[in-house]
Order: sequence, then structure tokens, then C-alpha cells
Amino acid sequence: MIVRYQHPLQAFRQLDREFDRLVRLGFGRGAVRNSPEADVYTEGSDLVFTVAAPGVGTEDVTVTLEGRRLSIEAERRRRESSEGDRYLHRGLAAGRLSRVFTVPEGVEPSQVSAELADGLLTVRVADAVRPAPEARRIPVREAGPAIEAEAAE
Repeated sequence: MIVRYQHPLQAFRQLDREFDRLVRLGFGRGAVRNSPEADVYTEGSDLVFTVAAPGVGTEDVTVTLEGRRLSIEAERRRRESSEGDRYLHRGLAAGRLSRVFTVPEGVEPSQVSAELADGLLTVRVADAVRPAPEARRIPVREAGPAIEAEAAE
């Protein structure tokens, strides 16, 4: 008897591949896009986006600001294989990475900078976080009765 090991998540992986195949058939290859993982946080008054972009070079990354929409796009290229190379498994997908964020009102392109290091793209929006307005107490005064009536005898 032959005992064959199957990974516990194999059925879900197959379902994911089948879903992608059906979407490509129905909507074309461009419909399947990768949305990379990202962290969004503040450092002082700066707003920082750190996006996972493994295998991407600086020449393959585009960061654009249009109104309040910050778009990050990258192209991950397939590794060129040399003669004699033989892949046993290809798990690093080539293709487009795309992620869109909304930034606060009034952000200018001059406030945005981007760096790529160790497979992480860090986009910094300088002075984007405004301090929350301080709550101010409004005095409430007492007013007289709104309706004055005379008593009938």
C-alpha cells in the first residue's frame, strides 16, 4: 500500500488557483492583480506606508498622488532562466502589484517621498497628520421662557 502525504491546505490552494483561472477566463488576464500587504502608521506628524514588494527594483515602482489618492504600482519580473536551469517549483509569481491609499486633504506631491530597501517600499507623507483640534467648552446661558401667556380668569 502506498501512503501519500497531502498538505492540509491543499484543497484551499487548489480552490484559489481554480478561482483565479475562472476570473482570467471571464475578465482577461489583467483582472487578476496582486494587492501587496502593507502597514500604515504615523511617525510624529508623518504618515508612513510600508508595502511588501519582494523582487521589485526601483525602476519598476511607480508612486503617484492624484488628489487624495496615493497609488503604488510595481512590476515584478519573472527571473530569466539560463540554459540548463530546471525548475522544480515556481512559486514567485511575476506580474503587477497595485495598492491604493487615501491621504488627508491638502497633501501636496512635494510632501511625498519613497524608498525601496530589502523588499519593502516605504512611502512617507511629511506633515500629513494634523493635531486633533482641542475640545473647547461652550458656555450655556439661561434664557427666559419662550412663550409668555396671561392667565385667564
